[in-house]
Amino acid sequence: MSILQQKTLLYAEDELITQAYYAVYFKNYFKTVYTADNGQQALDVYYDKKPDVLILDINMPLINGLDVCKRVRKEDTQTKIILLTSRIDKEAFLEAVELGLTTYLEKPVTKEHLIFSLNKLFNEKHKMKTATLWHEKEQLYYWNFLKRELFCADQLIRLSKNEKALLEMFIKTRHEKLNYQQIYEVVLTSENKHKDYSEGAIKALISGLRSKLPKNSIKNSYGLGYSLNLGKTS
Repeated sequence: MSILQQKTLLYAEDELITQAYYAVYFKNYFKTVYTADNGQQALDVYYDKKPDVLILDINMPLINGLDVCKRVRKEDTQTKIILLTSRIDKEAFLEAVELGLTTYLEKPVTKEHLIFSLNKLFNEKHKMKTATLWHEKEQLYYWNFLKRELFCADQLIRLSKNEKALLEMFIKTRHEKLNYQQIYEVVLTSENKHKDYSEGAIKALISGLRSKLPKNSIKNSYGLGYSLNLGKTS
């Protein structure tokens, strides 16, 4: 028996045709599927039924999906949550990561992609803290904070020590722009505190990391510095 068949799901979606279509599909995988048409209903069902998994549309009447997450997370850090959005919203993405969401997916999302994400929630090797960074051609890129490793569709992407430190720095500072000196102080000096500053070494490091990430995932703002471009890249 699949582990999902032992779990209960709350699926909150205000587009009723979409809700009915996916609810039928989810019933093939979950023990019980509850539905809600808006954020207030989602909270009512959550408090009454205590489902194991929440799939929430970010744009819902009465209470949006992000605010539902906030209320749940005030007293419950264990329930698995997937947030769905119909637009790329970087601020919401960053806020969702802070709330400990397992996955943030942009609609329209395929049924197969949803089930892949759901199975990942309950797979032992993925229970370590992770953050989803990019979606590219239905492939998820995510960072494992405990192992300090980057994965794409469960395949490890091999990074050097300095590339790991740089990517981790980008993730922690989120939308802030990092200049050469900031990158140098945190990344290159971690190996040698007396190493001379080299703009060329910083550029080479950024170029090397870029080559292992989705296209346009590191953005250069002229005169300001570098930042991560999170979300869907293609």
